[in-house]
Amino acid sequence: MTGQGHAQGDVGLPRRAEVLGEPGGPGESGPARAGGVLGAAPEGADPVEAALDRLRAGGHRVTEARRAVLEVLATGEGHPSADELSARVEARHPGIHRATIYRTVDRLTTLGVVTHVHIGGGATAYHLAPGEPTREHLHAICSSCGRIIDLPGDLLDPVTTWLATTADFTLAPAHVALSGVCGTCRA
Repeated sequence: MTGQGHAQGDVGLPRRAEVLGEPGGPGESGPARAGGVLGAAPEGADPVEAALDRLRAGGHRVTEARRAVLEVLATGEGHPSADELSARVEARHPGIHRATIYRTVDRLTTLGVVTHVHIGGGATAYHLAPGEPTREHLHAICSSCGRIIDLPGDLLDPVTTWLATTADFTLAPAHVALSGVCGTCRA
């Protein structure tokens, strides 16, 4: 099977535009093209299936690479960098090439199914997006050991409001990590 003509939602060999995440690829014209998060899945649903349902609901295809990336992110093993994520996907799915993994992560981020946070030093960490109406959480990173701590999504609301009203500035706190030292390193 070449992937040409397989039914939407089938996992098969993807078309070139689908793998590369090129604009105008099959099924890539849904509401999340501008980077918005696709709608939420039912509460308590399997996170991989919930993310795949969000893709399907937006008219986007489900490919082996997309499923593999989502499966690895759903394990909840920290906040992997692109390299760590790629290594984990390759270990579970040796047939998926590293370049395909990177393009898939980029595309899933653009579609709003995966989110990223900049953790300092140019590094970026990835995790599954919560989906609406669930609020995205924030992050703090220990400058000594590198541990990433998840924080409540509303933690910086007063700062966001102050910046918006006083400084005419819109803060996007979910895309960067607060820096500090964790209790273990302080001890």
